Amino acid sequence: MHPFTDSTDLIDDPQALRKQIRKDGYLFLRGILPTDEVLSLRKQALELCRDAGWLREGSELMDGLTDHDPVREGDEEWVPVYAKLQALEEFHKLKLNVGIHSIMEGLFEEPVFALPMTISRMAFPNDNQNGTQPHQDWLYVGGSTETISCWAPLGDVPEEVGGLRILAGSHKAGFLKPHSAPGPGGNAIDVDPELEWHQSGYMAGDVLLFKALTVHAAAENLTTDRLRISIDFRYTGESHTITEMWLKPHYSWLGPDFMWDALDKDWRDSPTARYWERLPKIRVHQPQQPGS
Repeated sequence: MHPFTDSTDLIDDPQALRKQIRKDGYLFLRGILPTDEVLSLRKQALELCRDAGWLREGSELMDGLTDHDPVREGDEEWVPVYAKLQALEEFHKLKLNVGIHSIMEGLFEEPVFALPMTISRMAFPNDNQNGTQPHQDWLYVGGSTETISCWAPLGDVPEEVGGLRILAGSHKAGFLKPHSAPGPGGNAIDVDPELEWHQSGYMAGDVLLFKALTVHAAAENLTTDRLRISIDFRYTGESHTITEMWLKPHYSWLGPDFMWDALDKDWRDSPTARYWERLPKIRVHQPQQPGS
C-alpha cells in the first residue's frame, strides 16, 4: 500500500492541483475543513449513536468505542439514527465551507455547485465483509464525469481504523462495468492489478478529493472496538450537469422522514436550507444507463 501523495502545499496553485488530479485521479489535502466544526459534528453524530445504545457504556463519547453487534446501512435499527443525522444542519453545512469552495473553483476554473445530497457512513469494527467495495462514483452520481467527490473523516482515522483508499490512475480507464457485491451500493468492479492502492491515516479536517471515474474502496477497520464515521459530498462546475436525484437527501426513497420538509424544519430560516434554490439555474438531466 502506497501512502497518499500529499498535495496540501499546492493549495494556492490551482494549475498544479489540476495537473496532480489528472495524473492520479485524486488529491489528498490536510487540514482543509475547520477542525472545530468537524469535531462538533462528530460529537453530535456520536450522541445519536450513544442514544441508540451503540456505544460502550461508560466510555468517553468522543472515542467512539463500541461493543455492539454491527449495525449495517439499511438495517431497521439504523434507519432512525441516520434520519436524525441527516436532520442536523451542521451535517449539510460543512460542504459549504468557503475554503474548500475556493479549491473547487480553482479545479473547475469556474463557480462551483455543491450537490445537496450529503452522505455519511458509520462503519462498525468486525464487519469488514460489509465494507464499501471497489467502485466508481459515476455509476451512482451520473451527470458530468468531471464531478469531484470529497471524503472526510469525522475525527482522526489512523490507518488501522481504515478510511477510504484510492486506486491511483484508475480514472484513465473510463467507465468500468460493475457487478453485484455486498456492502453499501451493492456493486463492485474488478481492479487493474497493475495499479497501486494509495492509503494514509487521516486527521480531523483532512479531505480526500477524487474524480467520478476514480476507483476507490473502504479499507478494513482492523480495530475491535472503534466506530469509523465519515461524511462525503460532491461538487461540479456551474457549466456541468447533475442528475435530479442529487437534489434530494440521501435515502429519500425511504419516504417522508428522509425528505427536506422533515429534515430542515428546525433550520429552514438558515442560509444552509435549500441553498440551491437561491443559485442560478442548475443544469439537471434525467439519468441514463452507462454506455447509452
